Amino acid sequence: MIRSIVYLSLLALPILGYAQSKVVITFKVMDKEKNSCLDADAPKNFIFQYEYSSGYKDIKGLTSLKCYNSYTITKILGNFRIQILAPEYESQYLNFNITQQSKDTLYLGEVYLKHINSDIISNDKNTSKSSGKEKEIDGIVVTGTRKRFIKLDANKTTYTIKDNDLLSGGSAQETLTKLPGVIKGYGGNLTVNGKSMSIYIDDVPTGLSGSDLENLLQSLPSTAIEKIEIISNPGASYDAKTGGGIINIVTNGRALRGVNGSVSLNYQFNKNNRVSPSISLNSRLKNVSLQLNSGFNYRENDKTTYYKREFTSFSPSIIFNQKNIENRFNRFYYFRPSSNIRLNKNSNLLINYNLSYTSNNNYYTGESLSNNKIEPINLLNNSKYSEDNTNHELTTKYKIKLDTLGNLFDITASYKHYDKSSNNNSTQNNEGVDKYSVNDIDYKSDYFQISPNFEFSFNKLDVKLNTGGKYSQTKYNSNGKYNLLNTSSSIFDNPNYNSFKDFTYDENQYALYGELSKKFNKLDLNAGLRYENLEFKNKVKGTDQNLKYTFEKFFPSFSLLYKFNATLDFNATYRKSMLPPSYSNMDPNLTNYYDEFNTSEGNLHLKPDYYDNYEVSLSAWRYLKISFNYTYSKNINMLYYETEDNSLTVNQTTRTFTGMKNYNVWVGIPIPFQLVTRGKKFFEQPMNMDKMNFIYLYGMYNYYKVSDYPYLDKVKPMWFYVIYAQLILPKDIKLTTFFLSSTDKGYFEIYKSYKPFRYSNIELSRYFADKTFKASLGVQNILGPTKFNSDINNFNLKTNYYSRESDQLFYIKLSYSFDKNRKIKKVNTIIEDENMNDNKLFPSAPLK
Repeated sequence: MIRSIVYLSLLALPILGYAQSKVVITFKVMDKEKNSCLDADAPKNFIFQYEYSSGYKDIKGLTSLKCYNSYTITKILGNFRIQILAPEYESQYLNFNITQQSKDTLYLGEVYLKHINSDIISNDKNTSKSSGKEKEIDGIVVTGTRKRFIKLDANKTTYTIKDNDLLSGGSAQETLTKLPGVIKGYGGNLTVNGKSMSIYIDDVPTGLSGSDLENLLQSLPSTAIEKIEIISNPGASYDAKTGGGIINIVTNGRALRGVNGSVSLNYQFNKNNRVSPSISLNSRLKNVSLQLNSGFNYRENDKTTYYKREFTSFSPSIIFNQKNIENRFNRFYYFRPSSNIRLNKNSNLLINYNLSYTSNNNYYTGESLSNNKIEPINLLNNSKYSEDNTNHELTTKYKIKLDTLGNLFDITASYKHYDKSSNNNSTQNNEGVDKYSVNDIDYKSDYFQISPNFEFSFNKLDVKLNTGGKYSQTKYNSNGKYNLLNTSSSIFDNPNYNSFKDFTYDENQYALYGELSKKFNKLDLNAGLRYENLEFKNKVKGTDQNLKYTFEKFFPSFSLLYKFNATLDFNATYRKSMLPPSYSNMDPNLTNYYDEFNTSEGNLHLKPDYYDNYEVSLSAWRYLKISFNYTYSKNINMLYYETEDNSLTVNQTTRTFTGMKNYNVWVGIPIPFQLVTRGKKFFEQPMNMDKMNFIYLYGMYNYYKVSDYPYLDKVKPMWFYVIYAQLILPKDIKLTTFFLSSTDKGYFEIYKSYKPFRYSNIELSRYFADKTFKASLGVQNILGPTKFNSDINNFNLKTNYYSRESDQLFYIKLSYSFDKNRKIKKVNTIIEDENMNDNKLFPSAPLK
């Protein structure tokens, strides 16, 4: 049965590509009082509607800044009308019909809009103040009844999260791991189609990594997210040092008069508890729009890790087994206010401030055993690791329209300060001998950036030019104080530090770029070139360990999107990029767990990663998709375990390797149940995934090969399989499920997998009180806990790693929206631009 359904889905591709008859609809939008074209800077919303026997229904919503408008639609017989809305004007309808005798081009003439004679709030496109109260204009929701959860552009794919029941609910991290192609790898980093990704929030890099970034993603609720942009090959206007690509999380930057927003609570439990309350508020006072996202996250988590290490420099080899049990208690707070100040008709100032605070207490119990007959080892380790860190970010953006032709200038400045202190106390007992260790490490980093940008529109050529630059400066310092393997427990009260490490890192970067965008009839092209100059130096004070590196290079980028019609798209991108070594991977100070047989330190001699990224994809309806990705990394920095000859001490560090190739093939197939019951009639109307019963299948082939890593045996690819499902049950209850599994054998970078990596989730949800209240019940890891089991082979050492996270996790999610003006168009308070223009209608207009 499934094979037949998949076959029908694939069979639809040539049907979609078939060249149907087209009709070009043209018309002008005029100001009735001025008897001239409506101002070019006044956005006009068009709702195309088709007449059913029961009346007119929406097909497509579009936005335009033009006076003369031209759109291409499929030649389908019947009656149509266009509802035209513009701020400060009364709405109008433009009626037309299509018959067999209709010409290929229909000029509908001029439509005159009458100005509303009242005091209009200049910062709100769809409200008036005729009586001191907000007035809702009928039909202002331009998307009609069909929600578009996926938007495809030449250089990015955008997923709508708000009101998307399959993706909303839970944390940002849970939402991200449900996006097609997004995998949380063995190192804990998120990858998309095999490529490493940088995380942005509202178009600004988070500046966080490792556990700090994970804390933020686990604490930020998906109810605070408007959309997520997957920018697999960012253009020249983005930093070349973003590596493989960018995941940009766009929060609900909207504001209305009065106080509006939402509150949510996410409670998860098994033998541990996790509680995440959050609040999102927005308001507008005259020309000032305000927003606040804030929340708290408390998490308890258990993790068991096993290491089986074989030290091959001994004859015979020595097997060393280690078991760690980790109990984590994490508290995370965040406070993210933002504002949009409308200075005048053509300019505004945006200000975002982000504050986060983390407090972690981790308790480790470790047991290590060796079959070394010469020196038997039975090591017990009990330690407590605690850390507190604070992150401050301030970003401002000034934006001004230079003229009415669409030319813009903006300048963005941001400053970030990160402060972290950690403490680790441990007691170790080896064959009845106690030893005690203590260390304290303080970290500080400061980052400053300023980025001017010009956007020029050449309307006659339908060309846009973005050009600008960037200057940034980073300073990082860590101070480590140690007293390790002391025979006296008094060091816990009086540390008497006898070892010190002071590490500094300084980075300066400036860049210039230019990027051209051109739209043809069915083709969108982007091409850019970026010049980067980067200098960084690091040093361990009091030693001869220091490095200075200067780098300058040009980075080209290119992307195209070809629309066979409005449902079938072909996309191709290329980008050259780099990723400087993380200063945290250079830092020599010890982190987290260690004992006399396990250490951890950075590597000052890491080199930047270099990438050449290629991607091509074909998609239909934006849901049925196949893509191929190839990435070549000249250098790549990866986790590495090292040990000396005849030694049982293992040091965890990072090392630069050369010549890594990654091949990735991704296929996604939606299987709507109505495709089986209605056959080809299913294609006669737009798909609304929000109201549809469906199964969504995707599979991913991922192959890595590192040319200069000599410790790999025959490299095998990894396969990932995912099943989404949505069922609309009685009483408007939705059942959504998600299941991901990998093959049990294969390589992820240099890690050889032995057990499948799995993640599963099932959830029941329902809206109440006119969709203002939503309740969800669900279970994570319903098919078992998340596990990692892999080998990594190094010089003198073979390591088998196995970890097991918490078991099944039950949860309750509650959210309440008190957006009293939900139908009124809202104002952005986020630092980002959104282009809603589209000159093609959905071709599958409904038939009578």
